[in-house]
Amino acid sequence: MNFHRQLDVLDVPRLARTPITVVGAGAVGSFTVLALAKSGAERITVWDDDSIESHNLPNQWYRLADLGRPKVQALKALVHEMTGVEIETVQERFQGEKATEVTICAVDSMDVRIALWRQLHPRPSMYIDARMGAEVGKVMCVGAFGSWYEETLHPSSEAFRAPCTARATMYCASGLAAFIAGQVANYASDRPTREAMAIDFRNGLII
Repeated sequence: MNFHRQLDVLDVPRLARTPITVVGAGAVGSFTVLALAKSGAERITVWDDDSIESHNLPNQWYRLADLGRPKVQALKALVHEMTGVEIETVQERFQGEKATEVTICAVDSMDVRIALWRQLHPRPSMYIDARMGAEVGKVMCVGAFGSWYEETLHPSSEAFRAPCTARATMYCASGLAAFIAGQVANYASDRPTREAMAIDFRNGLII
């Protein structure tokens, strides 16, 4: 792809060299991988052991034709079709064995977040955790020493659980993906990253 229109905005060559792991290929994860590849990232590895179901289609970057396929398999094909980038995929639950310089947590369970954070040794230079409700979300960017982040982790049993009919929207998922890609671009371009931001898509608020 021709990145001429963004060469003065971000360091595309460095972004292309930066190894990125995305854990989760669902709502936030699928849009994030596309946004990263469209921004110039090439060394992307995606982990997910799930397959595409009908309730995934309204809020994840998949097609009707992808129903029943493993998410990572469909995502690999879509990213290549739209960008030419060959992402690496692992159709397994991430166990921490291949954390990279930038690691993005795009899972939908607090218990999985806790396990993932504990598995990451040594810590990645940039760890991004995205948390999504139906119309609100949070993006947290953690360096190698993120003691403050651990205070945000709590068991799923203590988390608010929305009804199954009020958990995800496409505009929240794709919007959070844009913020994540922006933070990765900042990191790759040696610009400051923001530790945490909350976005209210219904009311148009960023905190």
